[in-house]
Amino acid sequence: MTENVVTPAAVATPAAEDRLSTEAIVRVLEDAVAADRPRRDLRLTDSISQDIRLDSLALLEVLTRVEEAFDIELIDAPEIYSAATVEDLVAVVRARAAQAATTSTAERP
Repeated sequence: MTENVVTPAAVATPAAEDRLSTEAIVRVLEDAVAADRPRRDLRLTDSISQDIRLDSLALLEVLTRVEEAFDIELIDAPEIYSAATVEDLVAVVRARAAQAATTSTAERP
C-alpha cells in the first residue's frame, strides 16, 4: 500500500495560478493597505486615490509590501503609476510576476 506524503513546503506553496489569482492578489493588497489603516474589503473597481485614499507615500508603502509578498519589483515599473483602480494594480502585479517567473526560468542552467 502506498502512502501519500505531504511535505510542509507542498502545503505552504500554492500553485502559481492560485498565488496569482485575482482573489489572492486582492487579499495581499487588502493586507498591505490595512497595515496602517482600518481593514476594508477592496473591490476591483475601487479607485486608488478616491476610494482607498492612498496618497503617493501610502501607495509606495503598499507597493513595497506587495513586492515582498510576490518577490517582484513594482516601484520602478512605469505602468504602476498609471494604475487607477485595484483591477489595474492586479493586472500589473500579475504581469510583473509572470515576467519574473520567465526571467528566473531563463536564468537556470
